[in-house]
Amino acid sequence: MIAREPRKNVMISATIEGDGVSAPVRIRNLSDRGAMIDGAALPETGSQIMLRRLQWMVGATVIWAREGRCGLQLENDVVVDEWITGTRSATQRTNLGQLRVDKIQAALRDGGAVPAALARPAPPPPAPTKPVDLVVAQELARLKEVLDAIALELSEDMDVLMRHGEALQNLDIASATVESLEQVLSAEDVIKAIAEVPMKDLRDRLSGIEPES
Repeated sequence: MIAREPRKNVMISATIEGDGVSAPVRIRNLSDRGAMIDGAALPETGSQIMLRRLQWMVGATVIWAREGRCGLQLENDVVVDEWITGTRSATQRTNLGQLRVDKIQAALRDGGAVPAALARPAPPPPAPTKPVDLVVAQELARLKEVLDAIALELSEDMDVLMRHGEALQNLDIASATVESLEQVLSAEDVIKAIAEVPMKDLRDRLSGIEPES
């Protein structure tokens, strides 16, 4: 029997949809096949809903509901780190890249030009080399505390959640980015710290950073 990924305690904004109704919620913990959410308008036990965060969504069944929270059994496996950080894994990016290639080949077989939307953009210039600066790391740690406090306060206002749910999700991602930068800047082994950054886009951008000699 394959062991399931343990649940991670989180505090991230999301949306549930079901029976023609959409409502903002907060995901309080998450695993590859389950989640606990809270919110002002939650479905009853046994309800079939769709859980959505940024570009990700998954069907789910409410298996319990009480005291403003409910537990969800997800219909398909999710990649927990992707839902937390808001970035796709390398495997999914490869699959998306293959889909793009297939569409280009289909366009060429049909005798048409490659659609502009499928053209690969020029790669960004490499990130400049920067020294490790513990003072900056400390400031980033303080900034993360501020961002987390703002996100927590705003997410407790259901009116704000309903009107600015996606913005709050992006605030979660900003906080995770700041945390990764702080960990890289304060690490003794910068290369190892960069390799452990969970967000692939950020990890790639940081790959040019070298430790101070």
